[in-house]
Amino acid sequence: MFKTFLHIILWGAAIALILFSLGFSARQYRQTRCVGLVVNVSDSAQYRFIDNDDVERWIEKKYNGVFGKRLDSINTRAIEAGLEKLQAIGHAQVYTTLASRTGRDKGGSLVVRIEQRKPIFRVFTSGLDYYMDNEGNVMNWTPKYTARVILVGGSVSRKFARETLVPLVSYIGSDDFLKAQIDQIYVDDDGDLTMIPRIGDQRIEFGKADGYQIKFRNLKALYTEGFRHGGWSKYKCINLKYRNQIVCTKK
Repeated sequence: MFKTFLHIILWGAAIALILFSLGFSARQYRQTRCVGLVVNVSDSAQYRFIDNDDVERWIEKKYNGVFGKRLDSINTRAIEAGLEKLQAIGHAQVYTTLASRTGRDKGGSLVVRIEQRKPIFRVFTSGLDYYMDNEGNVMNWTPKYTARVILVGGSVSRKFARETLVPLVSYIGSDDFLKAQIDQIYVDDDGDLTMIPRIGDQRIEFGKADGYQIKFRNLKALYTEGFRHGGWSKYKCINLKYRNQIVCTKK
């Protein structure tokens, strides 16, 4: 009986302490003003389309009014939505914290965490120069940073890039061998593809993108089995246009 009574007392005290702490934190949060900004671009080592300075400038230009405001009055969702409209940003997370940027300032901080878009190819043709990611989002080329991705030229509409090239290039990106081998893609006026490998000076006449999985399977078998002992440099063209056939043309 005494143990039961003691347990009730202890549990009651614990719950009261938790409620008191929550109330204190909530009151402190309402009374704290934003005095700093913390930005983290998580994949900055892999891509450099946007960096901490760019984000800080954007925040200070668009939302400079947040500094000095109470933390609970800052619309972090609106800031997230604004950031995600920028072409370079795939995902933004914005929140406030009671901790200051330096740990010494009296006040809280606005925290911004950024994930950049990940381009899979770059379209470079007359009058056009942009990247496209695996969701079909366009990122205009900028001299700030050039990503090492497959270069696409020729007759490329955005519809063709989004509907035809995104799945095909994503497939290349999913295969380590193909990713290391395919460097450029040229699209002619009929939608036929010609690919340029990174190694060797032959061209790959791929034809239409239809059935690209089978064509890539055949191409991979040719390089890994047919050219196992070398000899691929003797050919100027590898033709994959025809169903289940590979036609190699000597130089």
